[in-house]
Amino acid sequence: MAEMAKVAVLTEPRTFEYHEVAIPEIGPDDGILRVEAAGLCGTDWEQYLGHLDNTPWAVRPIIPGHEILGWIDKVGPEAAKRWDVKEGDRVTVEASIPCGQCFQCQVGRPVLCKNGMGYGLRMGFNNAPHLWGGYATHMYLHPGATLHKAPSDVPTDIMSLFNPMSNAVRWAVERPETGIGDTIVIEGPGQRGLLAVVAAREAGAGQIIVTGTKNDTLRLSLARELGADETIVVDDEDPVERVTEITGGKLADIVVDVSSFATKPITDAIEMVRPGGKVVVAGLKSFAPIPNFVSDKLITKEISMLGVLSSSWSSVEKSIDIIRRKGDTLKKLCTHHYPVDQADKAVRVLGREVIDGPEAVHVHIDAASTT
Repeated sequence: MAEMAKVAVLTEPRTFEYHEVAIPEIGPDDGILRVEAAGLCGTDWEQYLGHLDNTPWAVRPIIPGHEILGWIDKVGPEAAKRWDVKEGDRVTVEASIPCGQCFQCQVGRPVLCKNGMGYGLRMGFNNAPHLWGGYATHMYLHPGATLHKAPSDVPTDIMSLFNPMSNAVRWAVERPETGIGDTIVIEGPGQRGLLAVVAAREAGAGQIIVTGTKNDTLRLSLARELGADETIVVDDEDPVERVTEITGGKLADIVVDVSSFATKPITDAIEMVRPGGKVVVAGLKSFAPIPNFVSDKLITKEISMLGVLSSSWSSVEKSIDIIRRKGDTLKKLCTHHYPVDQADKAVRVLGREVIDGPEAVHVHIDAASTT
């Protein structure tokens, strides 16, 4: 009898079904991952709510989970050579499954691959062999999957930060080319915003400012603990005026918006960045229009506005290195974990719809757990 995987399948907005699926046999060029953990992010929450409809990620039924950590359970000989892994190795798996041949893959943007394959967001449950997401005990490793070796001695909860940490590295450092002495404003103290503080500090930023709302008291406190120089509660004071004051009128070299839903941080960013500065837009707004957006200001201030979607090979490698060195510091972000059969609760805790003990910051599915 075939070995079975336990999976959580999102069938409709706010609706999970829990199933057992046969783990497929593999060939020489693919493999099976025994999932250890799947981290959750704002995209999981939007996916759960149905807010990704009319996007490339409007796929249901689907096994969510695109922040994937686990152990190589089975691997074909050709795949083992290509990935440089063996059975039992601990690895992270990138969300995209690039074809490697299209223009976007060739220029180093596999997340934009024309094939549109990927774990947890792109490949539906009805596509054999069905195991295309991290909310499961096992996952199929496609020949085109991208793997990174992970240290074996980092605890599960801390290691499950690798994806948001890799996003933070790319969004707050790689794309804006953050350098020594730069002033950077991070709008939104979610897990990626908090990890962006760590990434910016690693890059040598001179001044790090984090903005949030009055509901973000704990997270803004964590931002300071992680290295932020200043925090701003936007309900209590004008963030543009405060940034102007903090910087002595020089304004920020870089502003990174990782806030969700709110559009005002975009217009604030344009005001608080210096002429010739860079604004990085990473927070999804559910396709809401931006009131009071004046594009002429991009021209008159020569602002570079950069949209960012995911991580890169180098940012994942850097994130693993940071986690290896600073795991004890990062552990305070890891607040909740749930087994596969409590995926619904996990997502609702992430979205702050359900309170389960301490305030949620980083939540992960612990696929190795049964309780």
